Amino acid sequence: EWQARKHAAFGLGLVKDGRAVEPLIAAIGDSAWQVRAQAAWGLGLKPGPGVAEPLVTALRDAEWQVREQAAWALGLTGDKDSVEPLNVALRDANSRVRSQAAWALGLKGNRDSVEPLMVALKDSDPHVRSQAAWALGLKGDSRAVESLVETLKDTDGHARSQAAWALGLKGDYRAVEALSAATKDENSHVRKQAPGALGLILRRDRRAAQMN
Repeated sequence: EWQARKHAAFGLGLVKDGRAVEPLIAAIGDSAWQVRAQAAWGLGLKPGPGVAEPLVTALRDAEWQVREQAAWALGLTGDKDSVEPLNVALRDANSRVRSQAAWALGLKGNRDSVEPLMVALKDSDPHVRSQAAWALGLKGDSRAVESLVETLKDTDGHARSQAAWALGLKGDYRAVEALSAATKDENSHVRKQAPGALGLILRRDRRAAQMN
């Protein structure tokens, strides 16, 4: 019964024992997608050698629920080799997989995902755009500044709010004018986020001026 196997995978995910990893990896090949998804979730809680490879395989699963869980799990592994497969997952046919891939890439220190995430800022799904903005905010890379400024004009308020937050972390003076305009945004979350982002940029600018 697949239900029994699913519950077993859930239990193994919670067990703090290295012996749980091998059966979870085996369960990635189960005939029931529910078991495969649960196994991917369990492996996400077992960061260590040998875990990333089966999760990358699960990113190509026929069922989107498995791919979504695999992307989530890869975000927790800290494995740099998973960046490129996650970049590919940003183009997945399912928006929930794309959103989860953007989240996972935000947790990776690797800058190879900056340009794919910039493309994701124009995704058809607002949640993907929002998640991509969040992820770019965590990247110490100025290439995304202009794209994030453009996202301040997004039709979705949450995406605009995340873009404002991300621009604050960038500390790039190019965003000041757009963030100033965003303080009058129709969305209350954007209006709250924009002043904080402006403050971060201006404080950084003043510190730089003092150092010079």
